[in-house]
Amino acid sequence: MLFTLADLYTKVLSGQWLGKISFYPSDKCLDVVEFEQHCLTLDDALDAICKTNKGTSAKGSLAFSEPVLVEDDPSPETLMNMLYLWHKGYVVVPVRHTMSHQAKVRIGQDCHARFCLNKTEVTQLETTPDSDLAPNFDNAIDQQTGTSFNIKSTRRVTGVDLALIIYTSGSTGNPKGIMLSHANVLAAMCSIGKYLDLYPQEHILCLSPLSFDYGLYQLLFSLAFDCDLTLYEEDFHPIKVIKAIEKNEISLLPLVPAMASALTKMIQTFKKPLPSLKKMTNTGGHLAEETIVQLTTLLPQLDVYAMYGLTECKRALYLPPQDSLRKLGSVGLPMPGLEAKIFHRNLAGENQHSVISTEVLGKQYFEEVEQGDIGELFVRGASLMQGYFGLANTGASIVSGQYREDNWLATGDLFSQDQDGYFYFKGRSKDLIKQAGFCLYPAELESQIEQNENVFLCAVVPHKDKWGDEIACLNVQLIESSETHQKTFQSWLAQQLDANYRPRQLVFIDEIALTQNSKVDKQRLIANLSLSTSG
Repeated sequence: MLFTLADLYTKVLSGQWLGKISFYPSDKCLDVVEFEQHCLTLDDALDAICKTNKGTSAKGSLAFSEPVLVEDDPSPETLMNMLYLWHKGYVVVPVRHTMSHQAKVRIGQDCHARFCLNKTEVTQLETTPDSDLAPNFDNAIDQQTGTSFNIKSTRRVTGVDLALIIYTSGSTGNPKGIMLSHANVLAAMCSIGKYLDLYPQEHILCLSPLSFDYGLYQLLFSLAFDCDLTLYEEDFHPIKVIKAIEKNEISLLPLVPAMASALTKMIQTFKKPLPSLKKMTNTGGHLAEETIVQLTTLLPQLDVYAMYGLTECKRALYLPPQDSLRKLGSVGLPMPGLEAKIFHRNLAGENQHSVISTEVLGKQYFEEVEQGDIGELFVRGASLMQGYFGLANTGASIVSGQYREDNWLATGDLFSQDQDGYFYFKGRSKDLIKQAGFCLYPAELESQIEQNENVFLCAVVPHKDKWGDEIACLNVQLIESSETHQKTFQSWLAQQLDANYRPRQLVFIDEIALTQNSKVDKQRLIANLSLSTSG
């Protein structure tokens, strides 16, 4: 039984772990003998660099619960570094290995991390956090009361200790460090493992970076459930991924929507049956209904899990594969062990239901919406984050309940629920677009538009018309984008969408830019629209 992520270190070194982790296409593997030697070398390296650093603790080493940056280069050493840090009681801060040095320094300054691990290298960061603001990692201090525990003996890792600080740009565009305890991570991992029915020797192909929680959890699944894991070392390419699935006999494939769309078209084009592939999961955005239909038709043996979550709670909802077609468009039900409700948020004395505002003054009242109505999703459970490092509620916020762990996470995302209790994503509250008095929900529109067989990717973002009024702009990447195909699409769009809910502006794009986590980069689309308007 696992009580903390530190137990994974013991499980691997004691020979209790029955899985296998390999890398594609290099065919490297995680070797237990090399793992033990790497940890001993890392221990010496950290002690040496700490003792020569004047700003360290009196112990001359890293302090318990101290954050350490870990670059996510797909390599055995990266996995070893994470397991070593959890074993020692340190906090893993995963960062992209392609990130600039200055960006790493900024993250280090924000969470007061002094060191960054890149495979076998230990780099000291040029961080100068304010000594009055920097936490004392050697002693436990209650920041509100000032109560301090001067601990002199060896610390023991428990479920309440921090395990991860995951940095995400979030909806505000400002990087935020999401704090997750060992118990938070284990609760999410066990719940997801249950509904995915993970079993020993299940073979997972991880295409996402380990700094993205979707990728990191594939590693945890392998270690906790004795699954085989193949980490993909190259940039996503659908034809190469199909080859990796075939060669490694992959049974579980976690994807984001852009990957799923591209892969589906290649499977259809080359008529690949992929008999080993039994499960496909999705996060990082709405999975197009047409993609689900095509996948279940092309690969009859495949179970598709449409899911919804955010790093602040890892996962919230999942659609059981037997409901994929019956509840097409839904992201399902609350995952095991978690409660989800849709609320309207109101100020004291207000009777008017309203969409969440960014500033709420006075006492708040939360009233559950009627069936079919749209409101904000709140979730409650053991996987909820501890908060944002050094920040108050920024982005998704924690609303306190009756006791310490009785908290609700206000996701900031808009949902409705049908008569059977299934949830439907309508968009992000900050993405809600009011066009000529009508409320347009981007996610809902994108889902409808993606049903056109010539649409590869699309994104609806806010813009301003020449009079300064807010309008919706549809950015679309067609598979065939000749002038004739564009006119055909425009005619189809006019027939499918009511004029009041149709984006006023349409932009055809040769290739829609993606973020490093393979999500559609809506911020870049908005920026490009602003540039074209000013130009």
